Amino acid sequence: MLVGMTHLKDDELIPALSAQLGEPLLAAAYARVDTVLGLTRMLSPLGNYLIARPAARAAAHRITERTEVPLDAAMILGLTGTALHIWRADPMLNRVGEHAGEVSLDRITELTVTPGRAWHPIRIVLADGEKIEVEGRGAAHLLATEFERLRVG
Repeated sequence: MLVGMTHLKDDELIPALSAQLGEPLLAAAYARVDTVLGLTRMLSPLGNYLIARPAARAAAHRITERTEVPLDAAMILGLTGTALHIWRADPMLNRVGEHAGEVSLDRITELTVTPGRAWHPIRIVLADGEKIEVEGRGAAHLLATEFERLRVG
């Protein structure tokens, strides 16, 4: 957990989380697992916390079991030169939780972000062919841009 920095806006993620890691993040964005029950998020905060979030947490748990990528219902994805880091988070409150783990970039063959409205579809393909689909907000497109730069460079 970040000491004294539990609430971070999108533009504060990179500097604060880089300081926590002790290495520079190239990109970072709030992300979430979406499910068919995700529409209940729009009903009210209670719809989000009582219906959408538990469904997303269960879906994230299934993805983690299948892929060994430590996902949560809502998280922050952060990219360094060697890994994709994951923190638990609450995007509604801009709250950063604990560092859940990381995935070596050697395990990732594709990371793409499709433009959306407020949330953008993110697709991560692992070396073994497993696909992970989540949504990111803010500067999520920078995850894909930096990933491609690292692959080419």
